[in-house]
Amino acid sequence: MFKAVVSDLDGTLLNGQHQVSPRTRDTLHRLVDQGIKFVVATGRHHVDVRSIRDALGLDIYLITSNGAVVHDKQDQLIFNQTLPESVAAELITLQRDPSVHLNVYYGDEWLVEEEMPRILQFHEESGFAYRLADFRTHPTDKVNKVFYIGEHEKLLEIEAQLNQQYGDRLNVTFSLPDCLEVMHGGVHKGNAVRAVLEQNGLEMSQAVAFGDGMNDFEMLSMVGRGVVMGNAHDRLKLALPEHDQTLSSDEDGVAVYLERLFATQLA
Repeated sequence: MFKAVVSDLDGTLLNGQHQVSPRTRDTLHRLVDQGIKFVVATGRHHVDVRSIRDALGLDIYLITSNGAVVHDKQDQLIFNQTLPESVAAELITLQRDPSVHLNVYYGDEWLVEEEMPRILQFHEESGFAYRLADFRTHPTDKVNKVFYIGEHEKLLEIEAQLNQQYGDRLNVTFSLPDCLEVMHGGVHKGNAVRAVLEQNGLEMSQAVAFGDGMNDFEMLSMVGRGVVMGNAHDRLKLALPEHDQTLSSDEDGVAVYLERLFATQLA
């Protein structure tokens, strides 16, 4: 029997309007009331995710920055794995096409080198916004994640370059086709989920997880049942061909699957 549910946010728990639908919210509340643990595991910044948690109305663990940061139900930081300062500096100064935008999660901040108003639509509900920074002088001691936004083909070139240069020293992964994310080599959602579950006396085999991007690959592979969203990137579907699939995030895919899986408890 599954005793924990873990979910990504964008393209998974959140619909196309970057919101949790009433049906999904109701299903999660009913499950939590039945003693099922619920954990959010996202590439988003922890400051950004707090407002989504508050909108859900649930006291839950938050795994953010793809597992680099974990907060408990009381919002206390219980894990943080930053990039080495020298590596973060190299990622920030990496030569790239001018159309590829640099983003840095530094401590409690989201830093960019130039205005990107389009990307703010993902954060309208939370109000979380970036700050322009001069990376020539900014410190690199608290960098949780570096990510590049641009055309997929250009990001594939960066992915290949970083994998060749750093190998397993870095975890380089796509959250969306136009977003390439880079963390410490030991950081991914799967490891963070395992640590949270162990802290609650649970095993990975007792969890069902949902995701739509390659940054969910480890998590979906490690839990008892990993479910791929109908709107997931083809790269993830090809990587996990035997895994269950559910409807898209706009069709309440997480809620629909959970209502079937936990039909007895929710009856």
